[in-house]
Amino acid sequence: MSIRDSDVQRVREATDLVALIGRRVSLKRVGSRHVGLCPFHTEKTPSFSVNGAEGFYHCFGCKASGDAITFVRETEHLGFTEAVEQLAAAANIELAYDAPGAQHANRHRRKLMDLLELAARYYHERLMSSPDAGEARAYLRKRGYNRETVVKWRLGYAPPLWDALCQHLGAPVDLLRKAGLASAEQESDFFRDRVMFPICDAGGRVVSFSGRVLPRSGEPPPKVPKYKNTASTAVYDKSKVLYGLHLAKQAARKSERIVVCEGHTDVIGCDSAGISEAVATCGTALTKQHAELLSRSARRIVLAFDADAAGQTAAERVHQWEREFGLDIFVAVLPPGSDPGDLAASNPPALRRALDEAQPLHTFRAERILERAELDSPSGRDRAADDAAEVFAVYPPEILLDGDLRPIADRVPMDVEKFRERVDAARHRLDDRAAAERQRETARSYEAADHAYSDDWYDDAGYSDYPGGDYDDTGYPKDGPPYANDGSDPGSGSVETRTSRSQRRSARQRKPDARKQAETDLKLLAAAASPHSDVIGLMVPEMFATSAGREAFAQMTNDEGWRERAATAGRSSQTNSSGGDPEQDDPPDATVDPVAELLLDADVAGAHVSEEDAKDRVAMAMWHFVRATIDSVSAGGDIPRMELDPSLSADAQFEFRHQCLRWLREREPELLDLDKRIGAVQDVRDWLDSLSAPAPTG
Repeated sequence: MSIRDSDVQRVREATDLVALIGRRVSLKRVGSRHVGLCPFHTEKTPSFSVNGAEGFYHCFGCKASGDAITFVRETEHLGFTEAVEQLAAAANIELAYDAPGAQHANRHRRKLMDLLELAARYYHERLMSSPDAGEARAYLRKRGYNRETVVKWRLGYAPPLWDALCQHLGAPVDLLRKAGLASAEQESDFFRDRVMFPICDAGGRVVSFSGRVLPRSGEPPPKVPKYKNTASTAVYDKSKVLYGLHLAKQAARKSERIVVCEGHTDVIGCDSAGISEAVATCGTALTKQHAELLSRSARRIVLAFDADAAGQTAAERVHQWEREFGLDIFVAVLPPGSDPGDLAASNPPALRRALDEAQPLHTFRAERILERAELDSPSGRDRAADDAAEVFAVYPPEILLDGDLRPIADRVPMDVEKFRERVDAARHRLDDRAAAERQRETARSYEAADHAYSDDWYDDAGYSDYPGGDYDDTGYPKDGPPYANDGSDPGSGSVETRTSRSQRRSARQRKPDARKQAETDLKLLAAAASPHSDVIGLMVPEMFATSAGREAFAQMTNDEGWRERAATAGRSSQTNSSGGDPEQDDPPDATVDPVAELLLDADVAGAHVSEEDAKDRVAMAMWHFVRATIDSVSAGGDIPRMELDPSLSADAQFEFRHQCLRWLREREPELLDLDKRIGAVQDVRDWLDSLSAPAPTG
C-alpha cells in the first residue's frame, strides 16, 4: 500500500517535530536548534539535536538521525505506512494511495481498528462498574490484580449475554466478524463470559483480544478452552505482534534488555514485580518478525519461558536470529514447575535473580544437550561432545574464550583444548555444508536465471521492477516507478510490498550474472547512440553496472569519432554475417575497441531508438542513481565524488548532508515527471560536475 509522495510531504510539513519529540524528550533551545538527551541510547551529556525549521534530528553520540516519520517508526516500532498514517491522523490529513484499492483497504483497516477500540472500552467499563462482572472482579483480585493494574492493562469483561457487544456497537455483523468480534457461524458475540485482555500493536492501538474463561466457585471447570483468541484479521497477525510491547519499550531502553514470556499474565505479573520491560508472544512460538521487533528496543533479550520441557525447547529455537539481528540472547532458568507470572506473585526477588543471572543462549543449549546425553558411556560422551561443539561452532574462534568452553568441557568431561579442537572441526563441517548449499543455490539460480531476469528486473525498456514489465504509453510502470516503494525512504509502501520486493532483490543478489549486467549497460549505451538524439551529455559513469560499460562510456565521452567507428563496426558485422571470411573476423593480434565491441554486441548501429525512448532510459537510470545516493547518504555513507572537510564542525557536516538530501529528494520525483525529467537529469549532472570540479583558487 503506497501513500502518495505529495501526501507524505504534507504530513512532514504539518508535523511540529519539536513538539513531537518533546513529548518523549526534555528539549532545551540552543540558538536555532533544540537539544536534549538522546532517546535511542543512554547518555548523561545531551548530544541529541533537533532542527525544527528543517524537520530533522540527529544524535552526535549514536548517529541516529531522521525526520518525524523516522522518529515515530523508531520509537513506536511501526512500519513506514503506519507511521505516516499515525502522523496524518494527528494532523487531520486525509491520505491518498497509489495502489489500486489501497484507499479502500486503508479505510477498511481504520474501521476495524475503531471497532476494536470501542470494544476495548466497552469490555473495560463493564468490568469496572457492571453488576454482572462481580465474579470477574473477584477473580482478578484473587490473582493479585489491583485497580491500578486493571486500568493500566485495560482489562475487561465480556458478559455472558448472546449479543451484548454486537448490540452495543451497532455495526454491520459482517464488519464485526472481520474484526474478530462476532462469531462466524451466527450473529452473536465471539467472546462471552470471559476476562478480556486487549492486545495492542507496538503503537498502542488495539488489534485483537484474548479472553480467559471465568472460573466459578462451586462449579466444575467449563468444557471450553481456557483461552480464546482472535484469529488473524486484516489488522492482526500474531506472528508480528508482541503483547505489552507498547508499554515495555520505554522501560527496555532504560534497562537495556527485554524479557520475553509466553503468556499475558506472565507480563502483567512481571510488571507488578517491577519488571516493566516484559513482553509475551500471543499464543505462538517466537518468530523472526518478533526477533526483528525486539531488536529495535534492546540488544539483550532474556527468554523467561515456563520451566517445562515445552518452554525450554522453545528457548532453543531462537538461536538462528541471534546473529542476524545483532541480539544477545539469554535464558532465565526458573525453578521447576514455575512460570514468570506465578514466581512474580510468590517470590519476586527470585524472579529478578533468575533474570539477572540468565545464561547465554549458547551455554543453555549446550547444557540441554548434555542433560539429554548418555554420559555414562564413551560413545555417548563422544556424541555429546560433537553435538555441543556445533553450538559453539557458529562463533569465530578468536572470540571463544576458555571460560566459554570450560563449563561444557568439564561436564563431558574433557580437556578444554580438546573440546576446542572439536569446535574447530564442527566449524569446518558447517563451512562445508554452507559451501555445498551455495553451490546448489547457484545451480538452481542459473536454471531460473532467464525467467527471473525477464519477470523481476528489466523489461524491453530496461528498468521494470514489475512482473511482466507492465508499462503504460509513457514508458513508466503503470503501478508507479520501480523501487519507489521499497521501504527504504519516504514514500515507501506496505510491509507486504516491501517484503516481496526485498525478496526479489535478495534473489537477484544471490544470482550474480555478468551477462545480464552487461546487457544493462548495452541498453544505456544504445540510448546514447540513438541517431535522433544525443543524450550522452546527460549520463554519468555511475549509471553503468560493469567496468566494461564505464570504460566504453568514458571513451565515448572523450572521442568524437565513436559514432562513426560504431557504425563501421556494425557494417563489418553485417558483412561477416553475410558471407565474409570468418577467419578474418578477429585476428589474434587485433586490439579490441571496448566501445565497438559493446556496441557491436548490442547491434547499436542498426538499432532504432526514438528520441523520447532514449531520454526515458537515461532519466530512469539517473533516477536509480539518485535513489541509491539518497539511501547511501541517509545511512551515513559518502556523497559521490566528494569528501567533507574534516575541519568542519559536526553541526556543519550534519547540515550540509541534509541540504544535500533535501536537494536530491526534490530531484527524485522530477526525474519521473515527463515534463521535468530532462531538466532534472541536467541538474543532477551539473551537481555532480560541480562536486568533482577543482576547488577555486586565489
